[in-house]
Amino acid sequence: MHISNRLALALLAVVTALPAAAGERVYLLRTQEDPSVLAECPPGDTVKLGALVYAPRSRARDGLVLRDTGRPIGTAVGCGKLLTYTPFDPAVQSPFAMTFDLHDGIITAKGTCTITSLTFPVPGVPAPLLLVGCALDVNDDPPSGILNGIATSASVFTPVPLPGYQTGSYWTLQLYVTDDFAAGPGRPHGRGEHEDDSR
Repeated sequence: MHISNRLALALLAVVTALPAAAGERVYLLRTQEDPSVLAECPPGDTVKLGALVYAPRSRARDGLVLRDTGRPIGTAVGCGKLLTYTPFDPAVQSPFAMTFDLHDGIITAKGTCTITSLTFPVPGVPAPLLLVGCALDVNDDPPSGILNGIATSASVFTPVPLPGYQTGSYWTLQLYVTDDFAAGPGRPHGRGEHEDDSR
């Protein structure tokens, strides 16, 4: 019995010392540039975007987005440099960083974006429409519960205002987190996982 007790205590110590298991979380987000969100970016950055964040709604049978705005669920700030524009070279990757301030926590990511298309869609208006794809590495933040992740986007960018087009993105965030995520000050653990989805 004495040996069994010692073994049990040893096993308990090992289990307690192990790090919390990572859980996967996936967010599908819509960001739209908004002047109410201040974009404070490092000196030298030529792309500065402040945006509101929304939870898009899609049709169940085919995934078509039916509603992409509504009530904002957070804010986002993007900072980077546009390394190709005139002339346009689709092989050039531009550095970019995003900070998402959501109910569950603050998520930061950095990586590169690629301009996949540059067109002038409005006749007589010399303002380009850029379609951009981004692949960003989510910064790990163990104290906040973020262990790893990736953020990717399909983005629309207009360097100058273009009638009929808005600067914005659809983002997918795939994260690996511990139970500490979403449990910081002002962010009770578990809140948001079972919120009403009818709006």
